[in-house]
Amino acid sequence: MFNNQDNTVNGLATEALNTDFYDVMFGSINTTGTMSALEQNTLNRIVNVLNNPQQLKQHIPALPAMLIKLLDALKDPHADFDTFVDIIEVDPSFAAEVLKVANTAKYNRTDKAIIYLSKATSLLGISGLMNIASTLLLAEVIPCNPLYYQLYGRLIWVHSVQCATLCEMLAKAEKHNTADAYFIGLIHDLGRIIIFNCISENMEKTFASLTPCTREYKALMSEMSMDMTYFIAKQWQLPPIYIEALKQQRENNRNALSDILFKANRLSEHYLLFHKKAVKEDEYQAVQQELGISDKIFEAFNEVAPTISESIT
Repeated sequence: MFNNQDNTVNGLATEALNTDFYDVMFGSINTTGTMSALEQNTLNRIVNVLNNPQQLKQHIPALPAMLIKLLDALKDPHADFDTFVDIIEVDPSFAAEVLKVANTAKYNRTDKAIIYLSKATSLLGISGLMNIASTLLLAEVIPCNPLYYQLYGRLIWVHSVQCATLCEMLAKAEKHNTADAYFIGLIHDLGRIIIFNCISENMEKTFASLTPCTREYKALMSEMSMDMTYFIAKQWQLPPIYIEALKQQRENNRNALSDILFKANRLSEHYLLFHKKAVKEDEYQAVQQELGISDKIFEAFNEVAPTISESIT
């Protein structure tokens, strides 16, 4: 599965991999040459998990049952709002969250509180409903140690929600399914969360002071996290459209959903670099232009991204 001797995965050279996110996490200094003993030891531990199916399955959380039901309903051409209401009302806490969002100024334009799930679901729409469901329910499967969640896991989750939001914006502009776009953006980095959880379990003391700086290390981490996310999607038996979109992230030919994810992930990672002052504004804007993202979407994303970060504890 993964060969750490020639530093390639499935024949892909690490030199071609993007390391923006790990520049955000560890700093943008990228040295060349041999990895440190600590970096090599960290990679070896992760590789052992990736190459051991039983160990790997132990690190993958179960997909929440409600989300499975919602995804099934989303694929059912005969499903209507009542179908989704029936699923939601089984979980009182989730139903309360749906009502809470429906009563915000964005959806409720009257002075009367919305108290019925059928009305809330109608206002939110299927796309809005799935956004709430996937964000809340997937947040529960993040297994990070509390210390490492604050150091790294929270940053990954903030990026995931920001990426999902940008995916939704791009999909709407390109007239593609916004629910699919949001969901793929949300789950695309689960592999990173799992990998860092593996590290925290095996290196509780040493990893806290680890500051990787070799580009080779960051490139290998990027590749392994993609492998992990793809494996999780298959283990969860997600619809083929999601699995294919994740698979195509390492390919030049991408379908519509995969291309939306590629663009959103790249720009949202660069947003984090810009926010940390690791890149200049003109470099950030150059990425926007390179990806062909409109000024309108670019401005809207930059306006909402800080709010997303503040809302995630």
